[in-house]
Amino acid sequence: MDVRRPFALLWISQALSQFGTSVSSLAYPLLILELTGSAAQAGLVGAVVAVAGLVTRLPAGSLADRRPPRPLMLAADAARAILLAVLAVSVSAGLAGIGPVLVVVGLEVCAGAVFGPAEFRLLRAISAPEERAIAVGRMQSRSQLAGLLGPLAGGVLFGIAPWLPFAVDALSYAASFALVAALPRAASSVDSGAGAVPGRERKSAWRWLRRDGFLLPAALWVAALTATFSAVGLIVIVVAQDRGAGSAAIGLMSSISAAGGLAGALLTPAIQRRLRPGAVFRLAALVDTAATVALLPLQSPVLIGVAGAVAFFSAPVVAASLFGEVSVRVPDALVGRAQSSMVLVVGLLAPVTPVLAGLVLDRSGSTGGIIACATVFAVLTVVSLVLPAFRRAAADAR
Repeated sequence: MDVRRPFALLWISQALSQFGTSVSSLAYPLLILELTGSAAQAGLVGAVVAVAGLVTRLPAGSLADRRPPRPLMLAADAARAILLAVLAVSVSAGLAGIGPVLVVVGLEVCAGAVFGPAEFRLLRAISAPEERAIAVGRMQSRSQLAGLLGPLAGGVLFGIAPWLPFAVDALSYAASFALVAALPRAASSVDSGAGAVPGRERKSAWRWLRRDGFLLPAALWVAALTATFSAVGLIVIVVAQDRGAGSAAIGLMSSISAAGGLAGALLTPAIQRRLRPGAVFRLAALVDTAATVALLPLQSPVLIGVAGAVAFFSAPVVAASLFGEVSVRVPDALVGRAQSSMVLVVGLLAPVTPVLAGLVLDRSGSTGGIIACATVFAVLTVVSLVLPAFRRAAADAR
Protein backbone atom coordinates (compact mmCIF):
# COMPACT_ATOMS: atom_id res chain seq x y z
CA MET A 1 0.00 0.00 0.00
CA ASP A 2 1.30 3.44 -0.93
CA VAL A 3 1.27 5.44 2.33
CA ARG A 4 2.18 8.79 0.79
CA ARG A 5 -1.41 9.80 -0.01
CA PRO A 6 -2.85 8.85 3.44
CA PHE A 7 0.04 10.64 5.15
CA ALA A 8 -0.43 13.74 2.99
CA LEU A 9 -4.17 13.79 3.73
CA LEU A 10 -3.52 13.50 7.46
CA TRP A 11 -0.85 16.22 7.38
CA ILE A 12 -2.99 18.68 5.41
CA SER A 13 -6.16 17.98 7.40
CA GLN A 14 -4.48 18.72 10.71
CA ALA A 15 -2.45 21.65 9.40
CA LEU A 16 -5.78 23.29 8.48
CA SER A 17 -7.41 22.23 11.74
CA GLN A 18 -4.56 23.45 13.92
CA PHE A 19 -4.45 26.74 12.03
CA GLY A 20 -8.17 27.22 12.76
CA THR A 21 -7.65 26.33 16.41
CA SER A 22 -4.77 28.80 16.66
CA VAL A 23 -6.98 31.50 15.13
CA SER A 24 -9.83 30.96 17.60
CA SER A 25 -7.51 30.51 20.60
CA LEU A 26 -6.61 34.18 20.34
CA ALA A 27 -10.19 35.20 19.60
CA TYR A 28 -11.76 33.51 22.66
CA PRO A 29 -10.19 35.80 25.31
CA LEU A 30 -10.67 38.82 23.04
CA LEU A 31 -14.37 37.99 22.76
CA ILE A 32 -14.80 37.60 26.52
CA LEU A 33 -12.95 40.87 27.09
CA GLU A 34 -15.37 42.54 24.69
CA LEU A 35 -18.37 40.95 26.40
CA THR A 36 -17.36 41.56 30.02
CA GLY A 37 -14.43 43.98 30.10
CA SER A 38 -12.82 41.69 32.69
CA ALA A 39 -9.30 40.34 32.20
CA ALA A 40 -9.92 37.84 35.00
CA GLN A 41 -12.92 36.38 33.17
CA ALA A 42 -10.91 36.30 29.94
CA GLY A 43 -8.37 34.21 31.83
CA LEU A 44 -11.09 31.62 32.43
CA VAL A 45 -10.51 30.42 28.86
CA GLY A 46 -7.10 29.04 29.79
CA ALA A 47 -8.49 27.48 32.97
CA VAL A 48 -11.30 25.73 31.07
CA VAL A 49 -8.81 24.45 28.47
CA ALA A 50 -6.55 23.05 31.20
CA VAL A 51 -9.34 21.42 33.21
CA ALA A 52 -11.13 19.93 30.20
CA GLY A 53 -7.87 18.47 28.90
CA LEU A 54 -6.98 17.04 32.31
CA VAL A 55 -10.37 15.39 32.76
CA THR A 56 -10.78 13.92 29.28
CA ARG A 57 -7.30 13.05 28.06
CA LEU A 58 -6.91 9.61 29.65
CA PRO A 59 -10.49 8.41 28.96
CA ALA A 60 -10.07 9.62 25.37
CA GLY A 61 -6.88 7.60 25.01
CA SER A 62 -8.65 4.52 26.33
CA LEU A 63 -11.48 5.09 23.85
CA ALA A 64 -8.97 5.40 21.00
CA ASP A 65 -7.54 2.00 21.92
CA ARG A 66 -10.97 0.36 21.83
CA ARG A 67 -12.47 1.87 18.67
CA PRO A 68 -11.24 2.26 15.08
CA PRO A 69 -9.56 5.67 14.79
CA ARG A 70 -11.16 7.00 11.61
CA PRO A 71 -14.78 7.13 12.92
CA LEU A 72 -13.55 8.80 16.12
CA MET A 73 -11.66 11.42 14.12
CA LEU A 74 -14.67 12.09 11.90
CA ALA A 75 -16.98 12.42 14.91
CA ALA A 76 -14.57 14.81 16.65
CA ASP A 77 -14.19 17.00 13.56
CA ALA A 78 -17.95 17.07 12.92
CA ALA A 79 -18.68 18.02 16.53
CA ARG A 80 -16.10 20.82 16.51
CA ALA A 81 -17.27 22.17 13.14
CA ILE A 82 -20.86 22.36 14.41
CA LEU A 83 -19.87 23.92 17.75
CA LEU A 84 -17.78 26.65 16.14
CA ALA A 85 -20.37 27.34 13.44
CA VAL A 86 -23.05 27.82 16.11
CA LEU A 87 -20.74 30.08 18.09
CA ALA A 88 -19.93 32.17 14.99
CA VAL A 89 -23.64 32.64 14.28
CA SER A 90 -24.32 33.51 17.94
CA VAL A 91 -21.55 36.10 18.03
CA SER A 92 -22.72 37.58 14.73
CA ALA A 93 -26.27 37.88 16.09
CA GLY A 94 -25.12 39.39 19.40
CA LEU A 95 -26.44 36.42 21.39
CA ALA A 96 -23.17 35.05 22.79
CA GLY A 97 -22.58 35.14 26.54
CA ILE A 98 -19.61 34.15 28.65
CA GLY A 99 -21.24 30.91 29.84
CA PRO A 100 -22.00 29.48 26.38
CA VAL A 101 -18.59 30.59 25.10
CA LEU A 102 -16.81 28.69 27.88
CA VAL A 103 -19.00 25.64 27.22
CA VAL A 104 -17.91 25.69 23.57
CA VAL A 105 -14.27 26.01 24.67
CA GLY A 106 -14.59 22.97 26.94
CA LEU A 107 -16.40 20.82 24.39
CA GLU A 108 -13.89 21.72 21.69
CA VAL A 109 -11.05 20.62 23.96
CA CYS A 110 -12.86 17.35 24.77
CA ALA A 111 -13.33 16.57 21.08
CA GLY A 112 -9.69 17.38 20.43
CA ALA A 113 -8.66 15.03 23.24
CA VAL A 114 -10.47 12.22 21.39
CA PHE A 115 -9.02 13.17 18.01
CA GLY A 116 -5.38 13.30 19.14
CA PRO A 117 -4.75 9.68 20.23
CA ALA A 118 -6.97 8.35 17.43
CA GLU A 119 -4.87 10.18 14.85
CA PHE A 120 -1.69 8.98 16.56
CA ARG A 121 -2.85 5.37 16.19
CA LEU A 122 -3.77 5.90 12.56
CA LEU A 123 -0.43 7.57 11.80
CA ARG A 124 1.37 4.63 13.37
CA ALA A 125 -0.73 2.17 11.37
CA ILE A 126 -0.01 3.75 7.98
CA SER A 127 3.75 4.04 8.64
CA ALA A 128 6.27 1.26 8.23
CA PRO A 129 7.71 0.22 11.63
CA GLU A 130 11.14 1.65 10.82
CA GLU A 131 9.55 4.98 9.73
CA ARG A 132 7.13 5.54 12.62
CA ALA A 133 9.35 7.89 14.61
CA ILE A 134 10.20 9.89 11.48
CA ALA A 135 6.49 10.15 10.60
CA VAL A 136 5.84 11.71 14.01
CA GLY A 137 8.68 14.15 13.31
CA ARG A 138 7.25 15.15 9.96
CA MET A 139 4.02 16.13 11.69
CA GLN A 140 5.78 18.78 13.78
CA SER A 141 5.92 21.38 11.01
CA ARG A 142 2.14 21.73 10.85
CA SER A 143 1.78 22.87 14.48
CA GLN A 144 4.69 25.29 14.05
CA LEU A 145 3.05 26.78 10.96
CA ALA A 146 -0.23 27.13 12.82
CA GLY A 147 1.50 28.78 15.78
CA LEU A 148 3.29 31.21 13.49
CA LEU A 149 0.33 32.24 11.31
CA GLY A 150 -2.76 31.58 13.44
CA PRO A 151 -2.49 34.30 16.10
CA LEU A 152 -1.74 36.95 13.49
CA ALA A 153 -4.72 35.88 11.41
CA GLY A 154 -6.92 35.65 14.50
CA GLY A 155 -6.16 39.22 15.53
CA VAL A 156 -6.79 40.57 12.02
CA LEU A 157 -10.05 38.63 11.59
CA PHE A 158 -11.36 39.65 15.02
CA GLY A 159 -10.65 43.26 14.14
CA ILE A 160 -12.77 42.92 10.99
CA ALA A 161 -15.65 41.14 12.73
CA PRO A 162 -15.62 39.25 16.07
CA TRP A 163 -17.43 36.23 14.58
CA LEU A 164 -14.95 35.71 11.72
CA PRO A 165 -12.24 33.78 13.65
CA PHE A 166 -14.81 31.25 14.83
CA ALA A 167 -16.22 30.86 11.33
CA VAL A 168 -12.70 30.21 10.02
CA ASP A 169 -12.15 27.61 12.76
CA ALA A 170 -15.45 25.91 11.86
CA LEU A 171 -14.41 25.79 8.20
CA SER A 172 -11.03 24.32 9.15
CA TYR A 173 -12.74 21.46 11.01
CA ALA A 174 -15.09 20.89 8.09
CA ALA A 175 -12.10 20.70 5.73
CA SER A 176 -10.36 18.28 8.10
CA PHE A 177 -13.52 16.12 8.17
CA ALA A 178 -13.57 15.96 4.36
CA LEU A 179 -9.89 15.03 4.14
CA VAL A 180 -10.13 12.34 6.82
CA ALA A 181 -13.21 10.96 5.07
CA ALA A 182 -11.15 10.80 1.85
CA LEU A 183 -8.55 8.50 3.43
CA PRO A 184 -8.39 5.18 1.54
CA ARG A 185 -10.24 2.51 3.46
CA ALA A 186 -7.26 0.17 3.23
CA ALA A 187 -5.19 2.77 5.07
CA SER A 188 -7.78 3.82 7.62
CA SER A 189 -9.14 0.42 8.68
CA VAL A 190 -7.22 -0.05 11.94
CA ASP A 191 -8.36 -2.63 14.47
CA SER A 192 -9.00 -1.63 18.07
CA GLY A 193 -5.98 -3.67 19.08
CA ALA A 194 -7.79 -5.55 21.83
CA GLY A 195 -5.91 -8.68 22.74
CA ALA A 196 -2.58 -7.51 21.37
CA VAL A 197 -1.21 -7.30 24.92
CA PRO A 198 -1.83 -10.29 27.18
CA GLY A 199 -3.17 -10.33 30.71
CA ARG A 200 -3.56 -7.37 33.01
CA GLU A 201 -1.35 -5.07 30.88
CA ARG A 202 -4.38 -4.30 28.74
CA LYS A 203 -5.79 -2.32 31.66
CA SER A 204 -2.88 -0.04 32.40
CA ALA A 205 -0.74 2.05 30.10
CA TRP A 206 0.90 3.46 33.22
CA ARG A 207 2.07 0.01 34.26
CA TRP A 208 3.59 -0.57 30.85
CA LEU A 209 5.25 2.85 30.77
CA ARG A 210 6.84 2.24 34.18
CA ARG A 211 8.20 -1.12 33.01
CA ASP A 212 9.58 0.34 29.77
CA GLY A 213 12.27 2.20 31.70
CA PHE A 214 12.82 5.02 29.20
CA LEU A 215 9.56 6.70 28.25
CA LEU A 216 8.34 7.81 31.68
CA PRO A 217 11.69 9.29 32.86
CA ALA A 218 12.02 10.95 29.45
CA ALA A 219 8.52 12.42 29.71
CA LEU A 220 9.24 13.84 33.18
CA TRP A 221 12.50 15.33 31.91
CA VAL A 222 10.76 16.86 28.89
CA ALA A 223 8.05 18.22 31.22
CA ALA A 224 10.71 20.13 33.17
CA LEU A 225 12.36 21.35 29.97
CA THR A 226 9.03 22.46 28.47
CA ALA A 227 7.97 24.26 31.65
CA THR A 228 11.27 26.15 31.85
CA PHE A 229 11.03 26.96 28.17
CA SER A 230 7.56 28.46 28.61
CA ALA A 231 8.83 30.50 31.56
CA VAL A 232 11.54 31.91 29.30
CA GLY A 233 8.80 32.97 26.88
CA LEU A 234 7.24 35.18 29.57
CA ILE A 235 10.58 36.45 30.82
CA VAL A 236 11.69 37.44 27.31
CA ILE A 237 8.65 39.72 26.96
CA VAL A 238 9.50 41.41 30.27
CA VAL A 239 13.15 41.72 29.24
CA ALA A 240 12.18 43.39 25.98
CA GLN A 241 9.84 45.81 27.78
CA ASP A 242 12.50 46.65 30.38
CA ARG A 243 14.91 47.46 27.56
CA GLY A 244 12.55 49.85 25.83
CA ALA A 245 10.74 47.71 23.23
CA GLY A 246 7.20 48.69 22.25
CA SER A 247 4.35 46.36 21.34
CA ALA A 248 5.23 46.30 17.63
CA ALA A 249 8.85 45.43 18.39
CA ILE A 250 7.75 42.69 20.78
CA GLY A 251 5.48 41.29 18.07
CA LEU A 252 8.40 41.22 15.64
CA MET A 253 10.55 39.57 18.29
CA SER A 254 7.91 36.86 18.83
CA SER A 255 7.66 36.20 15.10
CA ILE A 256 11.43 35.79 14.81
CA SER A 257 11.40 33.32 17.70
CA ALA A 258 8.50 31.38 16.18
CA ALA A 259 10.38 31.17 12.88
CA GLY A 260 13.13 29.30 14.74
CA GLY A 261 10.56 26.70 15.80
CA LEU A 262 9.36 26.33 12.22
CA ALA A 263 12.92 25.83 10.98
CA GLY A 264 13.46 23.20 13.66
CA ALA A 265 10.27 21.41 12.66
CA LEU A 266 11.27 21.30 9.00
CA LEU A 267 14.64 19.77 9.92
CA THR A 268 13.27 17.43 12.59
CA PRO A 269 13.10 14.26 10.40
CA ALA A 270 16.72 14.73 9.28
CA ILE A 271 17.86 15.25 12.88
CA GLN A 272 15.92 12.18 14.05
CA ARG A 273 17.70 10.03 11.48
CA ARG A 274 21.09 11.09 12.86
CA LEU A 275 20.56 11.44 16.63
CA ARG A 276 18.97 9.17 19.21
CA PRO A 277 16.46 10.78 21.64
CA GLY A 278 18.95 10.96 24.52
CA ALA A 279 21.40 12.89 22.34
CA VAL A 280 18.59 15.21 21.18
CA PHE A 281 17.61 15.92 24.80
CA ARG A 282 21.20 16.68 25.86
CA LEU A 283 21.81 18.94 22.89
CA ALA A 284 18.49 20.76 23.39
CA ALA A 285 19.18 21.46 27.08
CA LEU A 286 22.70 22.68 26.28
CA VAL A 287 21.47 24.97 23.47
CA ASP A 288 18.65 26.32 25.66
CA THR A 289 21.16 27.08 28.42
CA ALA A 290 23.42 29.00 26.04
CA ALA A 291 20.54 30.87 24.36
CA THR A 292 19.11 31.92 27.75
CA VAL A 293 22.48 33.17 29.02
CA ALA A 294 22.89 35.09 25.75
CA LEU A 295 19.83 37.17 26.67
CA LEU A 296 21.67 38.90 29.51
CA PRO A 297 23.59 41.54 27.48
CA LEU A 298 21.13 41.90 24.56
CA GLN A 299 19.23 45.18 24.08
CA SER A 300 17.78 44.90 20.58
CA PRO A 301 14.38 43.14 20.28
CA VAL A 302 15.61 41.65 17.00
CA LEU A 303 18.63 40.08 18.68
CA ILE A 304 16.48 38.89 21.59
CA GLY A 305 14.18 37.30 19.01
CA VAL A 306 17.17 35.60 17.38
CA ALA A 307 18.22 34.15 20.74
CA GLY A 308 14.64 32.95 21.18
CA ALA A 309 14.71 31.40 17.69
CA VAL A 310 17.83 29.42 18.62
CA ALA A 311 16.05 28.05 21.68
CA PHE A 312 12.76 27.46 19.83
CA PHE A 313 14.62 25.46 17.17
CA SER A 314 14.96 22.46 19.48
CA ALA A 315 11.35 22.33 20.73
CA PRO A 316 9.80 20.34 17.84
CA VAL A 317 12.81 17.99 17.70
CA VAL A 318 12.43 17.17 21.40
CA ALA A 319 8.69 16.53 21.06
CA ALA A 320 9.14 14.37 17.97
CA SER A 321 11.94 12.37 19.59
CA LEU A 322 9.81 11.61 22.65
CA PHE A 323 6.57 10.76 20.87
CA GLY A 324 8.43 9.01 18.07
CA GLU A 325 9.69 6.59 20.71
CA VAL A 326 6.10 6.15 21.93
CA SER A 327 5.09 5.21 18.40
CA VAL A 328 7.96 2.73 18.10
CA ARG A 329 7.96 1.11 21.54
CA VAL A 330 4.34 0.85 22.71
CA PRO A 331 2.23 -2.24 21.88
CA ASP A 332 -0.74 -1.76 19.56
CA ALA A 333 -3.35 -2.23 22.29
CA LEU A 334 -1.93 0.61 24.41
CA VAL A 335 -1.00 3.22 21.84
CA GLY A 336 -3.89 5.62 22.52
CA ARG A 337 -3.63 5.39 26.30
CA ALA A 338 0.16 5.67 26.24
CA GLN A 339 0.08 8.74 23.99
CA SER A 340 -2.53 10.44 26.18
CA SER A 341 -0.61 9.55 29.34
CA MET A 342 2.60 10.97 27.95
CA VAL A 343 0.88 14.20 26.89
CA LEU A 344 -0.50 14.46 30.43
CA VAL A 345 2.94 13.97 32.00
CA VAL A 346 4.65 16.45 29.66
CA GLY A 347 2.05 19.07 30.58
CA LEU A 348 2.16 18.45 34.33
CA LEU A 349 4.00 21.67 35.18
CA ALA A 350 2.23 23.90 32.66
CA PRO A 351 -0.44 25.22 35.09
CA VAL A 352 2.11 26.43 37.68
CA THR A 353 4.88 27.67 35.37
CA PRO A 354 3.42 31.16 34.71
CA VAL A 355 2.87 31.70 38.44
CA LEU A 356 6.40 30.63 39.33
CA ALA A 357 7.88 32.76 36.54
CA GLY A 358 5.85 35.75 37.75
CA LEU A 359 7.08 35.29 41.33
CA VAL A 360 10.71 35.14 40.18
CA LEU A 361 10.25 38.27 38.05
CA ASP A 362 8.62 40.15 40.94
CA ARG A 363 11.38 39.22 43.36
CA SER A 364 14.48 39.24 41.16
CA GLY A 365 13.58 41.19 38.01
CA SER A 366 14.22 40.10 34.45
CA THR A 367 17.93 39.48 35.04
CA GLY A 368 17.18 37.17 37.95
CA GLY A 369 14.58 35.38 35.83
CA ILE A 370 17.11 34.79 33.05
CA ILE A 371 19.68 33.42 35.48
CA ALA A 372 17.09 31.15 37.15
CA CYS A 373 15.97 29.65 33.85
CA ALA A 374 19.54 29.22 32.60
CA THR A 375 20.36 27.41 35.85
CA VAL A 376 17.44 25.02 35.41
CA PHE A 377 18.48 24.31 31.81
CA ALA A 378 22.04 23.62 32.99
CA VAL A 379 20.77 21.20 35.64
CA LEU A 380 18.65 19.43 33.01
CA THR A 381 21.76 19.14 30.83
CA VAL A 382 23.61 17.40 33.65
CA VAL A 383 20.62 15.15 34.37
CA SER A 384 20.44 14.13 30.72
CA LEU A 385 24.10 13.07 30.91
CA VAL A 386 23.77 10.96 34.06
CA LEU A 387 20.17 9.68 33.97
CA PRO A 388 20.40 5.87 33.75
CA ALA A 389 17.37 5.61 31.48
CA PHE A 390 19.04 7.82 28.85
CA ARG A 391 22.34 5.93 29.12
CA ARG A 392 20.57 2.57 28.76
CA ALA A 393 18.69 3.83 25.69
CA ALA A 394 21.96 4.90 24.09
CA ALA A 395 23.51 1.51 24.85
CA ASP A 396 20.47 -0.27 23.37
CA ALA A 397 20.81 1.85 20.22
CA ARG A 398 24.48 0.87 19.87
